[in-house]
Order: sequence, then structure tokens, then C-alpha cells
Amino acid sequence: MKKLSYKLFICFITGLLGGILIGCTMMSALVSYRIDLYHEEIMYLKNVIADNDVKYKKLKESFDNVNKKKFLVSDIEAHLIYMDDEESNFDKLELEKYIKDKYKDLLWKEVRSVDMDLVVGLLDDDIFIIEGKSYKLKVSRVLISDVFKIWVTVKKN
Repeated sequence: MKKLSYKLFICFITGLLGGILIGCTMMSALVSYRIDLYHEEIMYLKNVIADNDVKYKKLKESFDNVNKKKFLVSDIEAHLIYMDDEESNFDKLELEKYIKDKYKDLLWKEVRSVDMDLVVGLLDDDIFIIEGKSYKLKVSRVLISDVFKIWVTVKKN
């Protein structure tokens, strides 16, 4: 009888430890998934804040120097067209940030004063590297109005 109770005790302890390990593993997987979602949202919000700070500074400078009757570029939009499979959201955010940083000097400039050849040449045939992955960027279309829109074809090298 003593042997049987000893075996049952060992079985109970083994089951308890196994359950604890499986529960901790499941909880860890759930928490890491949520952390990844929050990290992605934080990156997006940091990009939005950085864009708004640049817009605010340029707007403040332009109102000090520019006549109010001129047609000015007030925003930059980057549209990515992937030639390969869709990339991760982190890569997409980094590419959009890179493109917006390239063209941030266009903010609050007069539309008539923007040279299209220079604008296209700034990013055309550029190679961008993120975490060991390289992307070739090719400008497909550009539209300049109060919002500067650029369509960039992204091909993984």
C-alpha cells in the first residue's frame, strides 16, 4: 500500500509540474504576441509624431517667410507597391519613414517651385537596407498638389 501511495504521489507531482510548464509556455506565447502588437503600434505612433513635428516646424518657418496666397505642399504620402510578397509591417513602416524623411524638405514649399526631375531622382533606383534585407526602390508616379503623393515600387534584392 505504501508503494502505491508513493507512486501516486510521484504521478501527481509530475502532472502538476507538467501543467505548470505548459501553462507558463502558453501564457508566455500570449504575452509575447500582445507585446509585438503594442510594439508595432508604438512604432506607428512615433512615426506619426515625428511627421507632425516636422510639419509643424516647416509650417512655422513658412508663415514667417512666405506670402499666404501661395499654394503650398502640406503633407507627404508614400504608397508602396510590392513586386514580391507583402513584407512585414515593421519593414513597411521603416520604408515609409525613409521616404518621408527624404522628402521632408518639400513641406510648406510652393508647388510651382518644386522641380519634378530632382524629386524623382532623389529616390529613383535607390537601395534601402533593413536588418540585412535590401530593397530596390523605383518611383512609379508622383503627384504634387497640397499633398505630395509618391508611388514607389519596392523589389526585394
